[in-house]
Amino acid sequence: MRQPRSALFAAALLAATALCVPASAAQSNPNEHPGRASNLVVESTTELGPITQNPHNAARDNGQSVRYGNQSVWFFDDTILKDPDGFLTSTAATTSDLDASDNITMTAANPFDEHSTGVPPEFVPFSAAETAFQTEHASADCTNSTDEYCGTVFAHWPGPVVADQARHRILVSYGKLCRGGRVGTPCESGFVGQAQGTGLVSVDMNSKTVTRLTATNRPADIPSPEGTDNTLFFPVGQDWTGQAMVLVGNTLYGYGKCTLDGCAVAKVPVAQVTDISQWRFYAGANGNGTPQWSTDPTKAVQVKANGAAGSTVYWDSAFGAYVNTYMQFLAQDVMYQTAPNPWGPWSTPNKLFTAAKTSGTEYAAFAHPEYTSADGLTKYYTYYTSSTGAQMLVKVRFAKGS
Repeated sequence: MRQPRSALFAAALLAATALCVPASAAQSNPNEHPGRASNLVVESTTELGPITQNPHNAARDNGQSVRYGNQSVWFFDDTILKDPDGFLTSTAATTSDLDASDNITMTAANPFDEHSTGVPPEFVPFSAAETAFQTEHASADCTNSTDEYCGTVFAHWPGPVVADQARHRILVSYGKLCRGGRVGTPCESGFVGQAQGTGLVSVDMNSKTVTRLTATNRPADIPSPEGTDNTLFFPVGQDWTGQAMVLVGNTLYGYGKCTLDGCAVAKVPVAQVTDISQWRFYAGANGNGTPQWSTDPTKAVQVKANGAAGSTVYWDSAFGAYVNTYMQFLAQDVMYQTAPNPWGPWSTPNKLFTAAKTSGTEYAAFAHPEYTSADGLTKYYTYYTSSTGAQMLVKVRFAKGS
């Protein structure tokens, strides 16, 4: 099923508001860093043009990445294919091209083999129950159907990503959607559809397998049209990990529970990431400035800015701080803010650059820390433009301010 590129834009807007997806490329750092951020300022920005992608790719949005070993591994949402025409809800790729100064070449069809230049497959696997549900309700024409789920399909949008080196895996957050159903059903809103919740995919870099992790000890089942989905970690409205993730030593921090005003943060030992009872939610600091972590997600407070289609949170040595990079809602400006710890306090946002305006819409801007120059002052970012379906690469050079 080939979809118009305008549908990708609508999809990303839903991801930004309902799912808090898409999110972050992140690198781990062994300890929190309570030091003060370096006084870096933007010196120059350069548009490097679209990155080179798989020859069967016509358009795909989102586009977050993480370094694993000597490669950069990327994850995308809705993907339009050509030769042959096709449509996928998620794809992935890998490249050993870690020098972005002359742009990035990434033609792989999967996240394991950079020489696999065939037609990309679906990245996030569908469950047997989802596949059976789609088959049961499939139809070429639902106009006069009495089936309220006629034409319903599922989608899984990859978002924030971290490399869990100790377990030889990459963890990818994803938001689940049900779309194509009738108005008034859990799958209404046509192509864009309705959010169902957030889960995690494990990309095993040794066995080269992709697995949707199963959540345990959830406080309540999370329903889905095909039945209870045990791979969903969090319900709509919480979506921890859906906005951004960062791995700090053995602790995974996930940002979610977003509104247009900002996002909250939770943490969990990464070895116990599937055990929902082990998650703790930042509830602010006490009078001495000590962070308070609650077992109750309703106690979570907003800490950082919310990005359209997600954001990137990572530790940056040049800044001497954690950095949150994001694109403003329905705007061309890409912003950043810094903090000494994943929970903050986050600084007032500053502008990184303004994305070039086209006849389409620009969104889903992310940082790619694995491409940072040796001196730490040249950094690279991408954003998606719906007019061409391209991932646009931008180089930003920083200087030390007074």
